[in-house]
Amino acid sequence: MDIFAACYTDAGLVKELNQDSLSVKVVNSPHGKIAFAVVCDGMGGLENGELASKEATLAMNQWFQQQFAKMVASNEVTEEHLYTQWETVIQSVNERLAAYADSQGVSMGTTLTALLLYEQNYYICHVGDSRIYKIADRILQVTQDHSLVAKEVELGYLTKEQALTDSRRSVLLQCVGASEIVNPQYETGIIPEKFTFVLSSDGFVHMLSEEEIFHYFQPDQIQDKEQLAEICKKTTRLVMERGERDNITVVAITGKR
Repeated sequence: MDIFAACYTDAGLVKELNQDSLSVKVVNSPHGKIAFAVVCDGMGGLENGELASKEATLAMNQWFQQQFAKMVASNEVTEEHLYTQWETVIQSVNERLAAYADSQGVSMGTTLTALLLYEQNYYICHVGDSRIYKIADRILQVTQDHSLVAKEVELGYLTKEQALTDSRRSVLLQCVGASEIVNPQYETGIIPEKFTFVLSSDGFVHMLSEEEIFHYFQPDQIQDKEQLAEICKKTTRLVMERGERDNITVVAITGKR
């Protein structure tokens, strides 16, 4: 695969601190290029939210650099192994954050959304309301929002349009660190021949429609990393111009098989 990636993050118009955390890596291997990206959106007060998101991101990076590297070296990368190891990482972070929050008398948590591109497949693990979009000849949201309004849309109590402006849109049904039980979404799929994957915190998508995201991140129109980085920056600035008050983070990985 030929892959390149870019990202952009901003504290936004209102908040003093950026509680989002991100990581994106594209590495060479005997099995071709591998891409791994993580977006975490922390909550629980300024410093606590930042700590939660960074702890989750660091844990996933450590997994990629150590356990996954061993799997690649021994040619033992399987869906079962990946999901088993991710489950261990997520549950461990959930327990550590909960214990720390309890000891400090605070509340804290984070979303966790990760994407791995390896050989012909993509793999995701996801908790919360950050998102992954897969863009080829159309756009598809491959993560499910673990939020109250998303559940009410699913049940028919709200329309998608009503959910965009509902005052409860930030209420999560689960997150890492503040939920006693965490049930991540795991999913595997075939990487399209030409593709862009967009990972983002919820602040990025409040003011952008799926049609607009598809317009900006179509793989056919992206020529290099510099152009992709400019698109990430441009769309973030557009979201801010439209009045988004949350932290904003976007990661984009594009290429062809």
